[in-house]
Amino acid sequence: PTGVRLADASSFLSLEYARTVNSVGALTLTLPGTFDTQNLIAPDGRIEVWRRLPSGREYLDTDTVWFIQGITYDIDDEGRRTIVVSADSGLFLLKEPGRFVDGFAGSASATKTDQADDMCKAIVREQAGSIAAAARSLSAYLGVQADTASAPTISKAFAWRPVLTVLQEIAQASFEAGTYLAFDIVSPTPDTLEFQTFVGQRGIDHRFPSGVNPVLLGPDMGNMGATSLSYDWRNEVSYAKAGGSGEGRGRITDEYLDSARAAASPFRRREAFVQATNTDTTTALADEASAAVRGGRPRVILQGKIASTPDTQYGVDWQWGDYVTVQAFGMQLDARVDAIKVSVTPDSENIEAVVRSETYL
Repeated sequence: PTGVRLADASSFLSLEYARTVNSVGALTLTLPGTFDTQNLIAPDGRIEVWRRLPSGREYLDTDTVWFIQGITYDIDDEGRRTIVVSADSGLFLLKEPGRFVDGFAGSASATKTDQADDMCKAIVREQAGSIAAAARSLSAYLGVQADTASAPTISKAFAWRPVLTVLQEIAQASFEAGTYLAFDIVSPTPDTLEFQTFVGQRGIDHRFPSGVNPVLLGPDMGNMGATSLSYDWRNEVSYAKAGGSGEGRGRITDEYLDSARAAASPFRRREAFVQATNTDTTTALADEASAAVRGGRPRVILQGKIASTPDTQYGVDWQWGDYVTVQAFGMQLDARVDAIKVSVTPDSENIEAVVRSETYL
């Protein structure tokens, strides 16, 4: 649990791990029944997945370590014994159960206005890091990246809520304000942990033609499989009213209208009410209403599966979290590799990656 390396488990029978940006990833490691679990497998023990490229370079895949959360001993019909270890990526430390915002409505720890990336870091410092109460502090093991003020300024109230959920909502609010924001608990070195934010993309910008070693993907080029493009007006919001503290006639409210979208058709005034009972100022309520309207814009969503080819290899040309360009349906769209699943046996490796682009009309 503290990052001291105990053993090499490369004699595994199978390995599978999956990651999605801004979510807790899951890993399953199947070991021979003779593996020394008594001395080497413990709750919150860390698993490192190192991947070797054809060039010989090795790297810690998806930049993180995995924390053991379960173990199962199996005997099959033929009497063969295996040990199945289940583990979660570092963000599990911030989910529920795990860590909630310990602060009452209106307190400085549960109500903030800040750049979205720095707000995420402040919350982690206060709820699990160097500013947390001694009994809650993980600062001996978990660092927090320095502030960079790289995302839009937002306001948010979040008393008593799970930290990971709050961080996910902040990232979504940043995206709706025009800036993609990702976060993760990474391992700068195998025995250290750090909470970091990523603005623009989780990994490297490989967009065509101006990115670093541009990557152009598409079904017609043989490096993408099933691909879809959709236009979605179903959850559009063009008017929102936010309700804050108080009751009855004394409850404060504020509103926001996107007049251009509301006038696009006789039926496009699509209304939503935002419950913001932790909020007690009209300025903050106006922000809540505006955020609901921004988040309710019609969307264009491109999604597809990447096929690893000699010219577009995982770990060489692209990795999880990178920004790439997809050419499909007669257009070019920038997209991010937001989800990946890796399955490994002693004889094979299978990579399933999903590339996704989500923009607003």
